[in-house]
Amino acid sequence: MNRRTTTTRAGGRRKAFTLLEVLLAAAMSAVLAGVLYATLHTAFRARSQAEDQVADFRRAELVAEFICSELRSAVVPNGILAGTFYGEDATGPAGPDSDSVEFYRAAGATDQEVGQGDIMMVELLCEPSSGGSGMDLVRRVRRNLLAPTFYDLPNQVLARGVMGFNLRYFDGLVWTDSWDSSTMDNSLPLAIEVDVLVASDEDAASDPTRGAADEYRATHVLWLPASTLDVGLEIEVEQ
Repeated sequence: MNRRTTTTRAGGRRKAFTLLEVLLAAAMSAVLAGVLYATLHTAFRARSQAEDQVADFRRAELVAEFICSELRSAVVPNGILAGTFYGEDATGPAGPDSDSVEFYRAAGATDQEVGQGDIMMVELLCEPSSGGSGMDLVRRVRRNLLAPTFYDLPNQVLARGVMGFNLRYFDGLVWTDSWDSSTMDNSLPLAIEVDVLVASDEDAASDPTRGAADEYRATHVLWLPASTLDVGLEIEVEQ
């Protein structure tokens, strides 16, 4: 294919592109732009999915860390204000673990409406979600233990879309699924295993019964510094 030649004012000749060549160059540019767009779109989508997965896992980790910080401040269940440490093993309506625990702990600097070092009662449990999607892990706090009348404690939602909440207690010899300090010489467990299983935000809102691929687990084990029990055997923590 020969290029068309044109005559300049000075009498010289120069070559020019034909319309077919211009269209071919434009088509090649469009193809390259499409390939680049598809590559960037795939990369950004993969990045977004990775960030979503990390965010859901981090959400489970933050909830488990908060529960550990609450339990770590538990006080020995004796005296006038410090009542029973009671952990109950239970299952939810759909079958997953739905444990609860009630204990007394010393208030810290970040606790509101109570003086630092004062004793308050904390309850952690799962309840059916108000939105109808799975369970909500909630926290209830009673700050004024000397009030003449107890009122219903308001719920503080720690996490939504919870698929399982399990607690295990170590007495120095074995791990148990429940704990009642009134039958354990008013003692706290030596250690507690906190296991939280949450669904991704999207799956929890659409279908709380999705499979394990859409679930994120965080398992922590903490020692209770206020426990008066002695270690009888070497601890083997199941992960």
